[in-house]
Amino acid sequence: QEIRQLYKKLKFSSKTCVDYLVRNTKESKTASLLELYYLLSTQLQDTLALRLKLILQDLSQTILDRALYELLDKREEAAKAYIAHLSSEQLNYFFLLDINHFLEWSLTIETEKTKRLFYVLNQYQTNREACLNRILFINQLTDQEPIPIVYYKAIEKTKRRFLSNRYQENDKDLVLEYLSCWFFEFDHNSNLNITEFTTRSLQSAFAIDSHTIPDITVLFYIYSSGCKKLVAEDKDTLRIFDIMDSITKAILVLLDESTDFGGLGILLAFAQLTLHHIQTDLSYPTWFENTFISPKTSQLTKKMYTVFLKMLEEMLPYELPSILQIHGKALLYQSNESMLIVMIKARLLELGVDNSLKRYPTGFKTPLQRMSSTTAPTAIQDEVASAIDQFIKKEGNIPTGLLQNFVFRRQWFIATFLPALFSWKSADSKKKDAKLNLIKALKEKEKISESMYKEFINEKT
Repeated sequence: QEIRQLYKKLKFSSKTCVDYLVRNTKESKTASLLELYYLLSTQLQDTLALRLKLILQDLSQTILDRALYELLDKREEAAKAYIAHLSSEQLNYFFLLDINHFLEWSLTIETEKTKRLFYVLNQYQTNREACLNRILFINQLTDQEPIPIVYYKAIEKTKRRFLSNRYQENDKDLVLEYLSCWFFEFDHNSNLNITEFTTRSLQSAFAIDSHTIPDITVLFYIYSSGCKKLVAEDKDTLRIFDIMDSITKAILVLLDESTDFGGLGILLAFAQLTLHHIQTDLSYPTWFENTFISPKTSQLTKKMYTVFLKMLEEMLPYELPSILQIHGKALLYQSNESMLIVMIKARLLELGVDNSLKRYPTGFKTPLQRMSSTTAPTAIQDEVASAIDQFIKKEGNIPTGLLQNFVFRRQWFIATFLPALFSWKSADSKKKDAKLNLIKALKEKEKISESMYKEFINEKT
């Protein structure tokens, strides 16, 4: 009350008070001073007698660094309030300090540093794209090789982390989830599109200086975190089609412009991360076939398709084996891709995995392995036999359960059930005929792709 009365009578100097407090407080007690000052300031906010900016101006950045770090642990709302009142110079200082620690992906980061970066980033709400571009250029990739190759290597390393069991959530997820919400794909209220932002930023960087290669790793961390957030909030099925449509459109633009800076690899990686985290009846093999291969659904012109194949060939040495198996299988019966298929098979052989391209792997984590026998495991054999028996009993009608599996277990249906059905054998002529008729019925119902059916016919003959 005394401060309020003195302030009203113009007998209280805010600056003198702050100078006195800072001068007579030990550096080790600065966090406690800031906490008490914050509490007093909130009580006097109607008078503005003790504004937060005043005390921030009197503290060096080094002292303030330690104090905010402690304050985040003691009274987080106070630290948040101080960060909101930092000057542009102070904000930039803490942004650079914390983002450098944050981008060391192999190292853990203290919770308080993550929180401080989170609150600092909140101050960049009005200029998100500029902030994101700064983050991309904090670290730069080496330019000892052509730019597409540099990106393909970075993509491969990142995908090995995310499309395996090695990646675990950590304290960085607070910031990653927040940054993901800056993009339309993960927050429909945002106007910034991650696919467009990525291609625009990388093309601009290349046009300005071909030796300046931004580190795209952070984009994959943000993207993966955004997908997981959608799943956790049960919004994934609502957003999946917008996300995949956005990726598809960006790829079509890139192929139409014949831009070769590694962009296709980045956008395909976004698609793979999306369909890895978000499990719906849309699988990556299905999307890949429909977008690039199938004459009925693909929007690629002849020129775009040629560019697409050239880029796939460039990416081949840096691709995960499971993805090579998917791409190879999808391209297998296209007349113009014989050389690319040979290269894919050779690479898979080199990697020590199955290179027959007879079926799709069940997921990205585990590529198909070489097998000593083509016989399907007993469990799946039993499912195939049961489906054929039901088909006979229903007098040539596809069993309802099988159609439901196509809808709700599509990846299993395509990658596991169909290959087992194709290879299933029986001495009973009635069941052999039923198997062929079931396959024909599934093909007529468009439950078997054209390429997969051709493969079956070729093997049968």
